[in-house]
Amino acid sequence: MLNMWYDEFLSKYRAGISHEFLLYFNVRDVVDNYRHMDRFLYEEFVKARGFAIVAFYDISRGLTFADPGMEKEFNKITSNEASGLLHSLPSKIFPYIDMAIRSTKMILFLNHAEKIIPAVDIGSMSLEERAALIWICEWSVDGKVSSVGSTIIMLADNLADVSKETLKSSYRIEPVLIELPGEDERKKYIEFLLKDNTIKTDISVEEFAKLSSGLSKKSIKDIKLKAEAEDVPVSFEFIKEKKHSVLKKEYGDVLEFIYPEIGFEDIGGMDRAKGYLMKNIIEPVRKGDLRRVPMGILLCGPSGTGKTLLVNALAKSSGFNCVKIDMSRILGQYVGESEKNFKKCLLGAQSQQPVIVFVDEIDTAFRRGESGDSGVGRNIFSEFLQFTGNTSNRGRVIFIAATNRPDLLDAALKRAGRFDKKIPVLLPEVEERAEIFKIMIGKYGFETDIKDFMPFAQKSESYTGAEIETVVRKAYELANEDGCDGCVLTGNILQKAIDRCRPSTQEVEFMTMLAIKECDDKDLLPERYKKWLDNREALDMAEG
Repeated sequence: MLNMWYDEFLSKYRAGISHEFLLYFNVRDVVDNYRHMDRFLYEEFVKARGFAIVAFYDISRGLTFADPGMEKEFNKITSNEASGLLHSLPSKIFPYIDMAIRSTKMILFLNHAEKIIPAVDIGSMSLEERAALIWICEWSVDGKVSSVGSTIIMLADNLADVSKETLKSSYRIEPVLIELPGEDERKKYIEFLLKDNTIKTDISVEEFAKLSSGLSKKSIKDIKLKAEAEDVPVSFEFIKEKKHSVLKKEYGDVLEFIYPEIGFEDIGGMDRAKGYLMKNIIEPVRKGDLRRVPMGILLCGPSGTGKTLLVNALAKSSGFNCVKIDMSRILGQYVGESEKNFKKCLLGAQSQQPVIVFVDEIDTAFRRGESGDSGVGRNIFSEFLQFTGNTSNRGRVIFIAATNRPDLLDAALKRAGRFDKKIPVLLPEVEERAEIFKIMIGKYGFETDIKDFMPFAQKSESYTGAEIETVVRKAYELANEDGCDGCVLTGNILQKAIDRCRPSTQEVEFMTMLAIKECDDKDLLPERYKKWLDNREALDMAEG
């Protein structure tokens, strides 16, 4: 995966597809073990192609050149009229740059493109930004620029921050994604960093490489330097702490990072779902056989049955990164802000691969849009469809969504190739309820003399896992009514708690029928429900 972006860039350049490029995302990182983007491109691309002028422009520094001779050549072409304007804004200096790139073979690097042509509505742009946008777009289709061999390369941290006009088909600006380093690339870089033996590590290079997923090489080097400065070994906890700080700073405004503390062994019941996730996600991803991994998983069932809990347990048991898409973090008050945030959200999620991306209550989070939202909902929905349907993400970006109402989901989301596996998460069976009672009491560290929880499981039919947890907490309240701490939860007390805490989940039967109807695999259903899946007419009647 090393420098795949460069191969893509070079092939497009050689094929004459374009002479103007927009390199975006991880553009501030070290490309190999020591060269940053500007130096890498200069040594690998520029020097071999005989550019007469190599120039750099950004808002803060103005126009600069690779050497004084090139500046003289530029001034000669522009009849010295631009000599006092090199530090000017685009409207002043771009006309002279235009003269140069049309007259001689010149390469122009536009750094921080998002500051020159920001992603705002054209009507909201300043005159400077509009002027810059016109020049940049026109250069991409100017035959004279192409015929003399000139090239323009823009650099941006986030594609969504750059004016959308640059990506219109009427122009020929080619975007090239600079991805974060993959696991093999991180491993080689970590080996390079650790050669000097200045720090100790409590983990292997392979573990360091896995734990550093989602980080740039610059961030990995920072971890090494901080460990050296603090005189502590690089450990799992040290990397986790530093990584969380980096990711929260980078994407915390649009993504929620989940660090679960429970695994499959810590949740009662759901054996069919846990077995499926283990065999079709965890094991294949670890082995590198991604053919078995579904593009996305939809968890359906009544509230309180443990859908969110199951996702957290999957993240813990697999060791994969886990993020949650929260639309309240995405939606903004300004034109284009929501779409920009959502693009950043997806890019941030993708950078964590292998990653579990969780969307709760997806039936309300993603819809095609409603009248009055200025097309925001439709744009985000379209972007989400495109991303979840990208087969190159299979086994790398694992989308899991939860819903009580799968009937309200857009059919495009549920089709094969997106959320193509539907797993029902239903009320626990009697054996599962017994297991949940035991696990919940252990979870809170309550003392009990109960050895067999089956009698209580039989008396708590129709209780969800969340409601059983409520019962256990109520039992502890009752055990401590006399003000004593550390009282024992006896069978009598637990029965009183069951009697006082009745199931409160609304429309459980209706949501159960919806989940069964949505299920596409009988092996994921309890025995008593399998016959329902064969009788669609009965399901429709129960749903109605």
